[in-house]
Amino acid sequence: MGAVLTREQRRAENEAVFRAGNEAMVRNVGDVPTLPLICECGSADCFDRIHVTPEEYQAVRAHPARFVLATGHEDANEAVIDEFDRYSVIEKTGEGRAILEEQSQ
Repeated sequence: MGAVLTREQRRAENEAVFRAGNEAMVRNVGDVPTLPLICECGSADCFDRIHVTPEEYQAVRAHPARFVLATGHEDANEAVIDEFDRYSVIEKTGEGRAILEEQSQ
């Protein structure tokens, strides 16, 4: 039997999957004014769409612990860095940030 994941580990895995999907979208969509991305929150049930420009997304991705989310989808282990009418930018803190840093090594 596999190890039981903590809530934060499950959220980090979900976020990584959504981020990978969004990065594939960015690579394959071509020249568009906004990207129709999936919210990168950790909820396995969330498939909300957010619209960001390619430049906005690249600015968020320049920081490995930052994600784009539908506004209001952050949790207690995330600091809201900025909020816009179309999306929010969060930065992982605590255990979630440690998990991200571990995965990137």
